[in-house]
Amino acid sequence: MTPFKTTAYINIPETDLHKVVDAIMGKDLSAWVSHYPFGDGGPEIIALEGNLGAGKTTLSKAICVAWGCNEDVSSPTFALVNEYVIPQFEGKLYHHDWYRVKEAGELFDAGIEEILHEYPSKHLVEWPEIGEFFLRDLAENYKAKVLWVNIDPRKLPGIPPENSCYSRF
Repeated sequence: MTPFKTTAYINIPETDLHKVVDAIMGKDLSAWVSHYPFGDGGPEIIALEGNLGAGKTTLSKAICVAWGCNEDVSSPTFALVNEYVIPQFEGKLYHHDWYRVKEAGELFDAGIEEILHEYPSKHLVEWPEIGEFFLRDLAENYKAKVLWVNIDPRKLPGIPPENSCYSRF
C-alpha cells in the first residue's frame, strides 16, 4: 500500500526557496533523509500546511514556476481554486486554498472532488486539513503521488541552522 502521508518539514528564508522547490521536484535528493518516493515526475499533489503567513502562497508560486506555469499566480482564497495552463503538459494545474472552508461539505458543493480526480492534473493545496480525506482517497485508491509540506517559520529543535532548509522528511 502506498503511504498516505509523505511529509516534508521546512524552515527556510525566502531567498533559499529554490532549494526547497528543487527538493520537492526531485532535482536535489540530498535534502531527503529517506528515498525520494515520487519518481521522475515528482508529486502530483502538494498539500501545504503552516500557520497564517508561514509562506504557503510564496512556495506555491515558486512550485508553479517549477512546473512550467507562465501565468501570474495568485492566492485563490475567495474562489477556493484557480486554474492554470502549463505548456508542454496535457492537463491543468489547480491551486487550491481551503482556508475559508468551514466544513468538508463545502468542498463537495464547490466540485473540488471532481477537480481532484481530473487526470492528468497537478494540484497545490493550501490549508488541506479540511479535505484530508480527499487526498487520502487519491493516494490510497488511485495511487496519486501526494506530498505534504509543513512550513514552520520557527527553528526546529535539534536541527543546526546550516541544515534547517529541509529540516526533516
